[in-house]
Amino acid sequence: MNGTGRLRILAATMAIVTAVGCGASVDDMIMNPTTKDEIVQKLLTDEVAKQDIMSRLTTHDQDKKSLADTLLGDTSIKVMAIEHVMAEAGQRTAMIQKLMGDAAARAEVIAALTATEDQRKEVQEALKKPIPKPQ
Repeated sequence: MNGTGRLRILAATMAIVTAVGCGASVDDMIMNPTTKDEIVQKLLTDEVAKQDIMSRLTTHDQDKKSLADTLLGDTSIKVMAIEHVMAEAGQRTAMIQKLMGDAAARAEVIAALTATEDQRKEVQEALKKPIPKPQ
C-alpha cells in the first residue's frame, strides 16, 4: 500500500472514530432545546413524517382529547370547530339543545334573538305559529 492509500485509511478511520465519539443519544438531543427544535422542524417539513406524527397523535382517544384541548386554545380553531359542528344537522340540534339546557346560554340566545326590531318581528311571527307536535 502506498502513502496515499494509508492516508485515506487513516482519514476514514479518524472520521469513524470522530463520528462514534461525538454521537449524541436521542435523549441528549431532545433535552437540548436547539437540537429538539431542529428535529421537530425537520420532521414537520417532511410530509411522510408529518403524516406519521398526525397518525400517532390521533390513534388513541386520550391523545385526541389532549390534541383537541391544545388546538381549541386557538380562537381561530374554535371558530372553525363551531362552523364544522353547525354544518351537520344532527350536531346543530345537539348544540342548540345544549345551549337551551344552560340558563346563562339560553338568556344570551334570547337576548340575541330580540336585539333588533327585525329580529323581534321574526320571533313574534314564529311564536304565532302552532307548536309542532313531537314525533
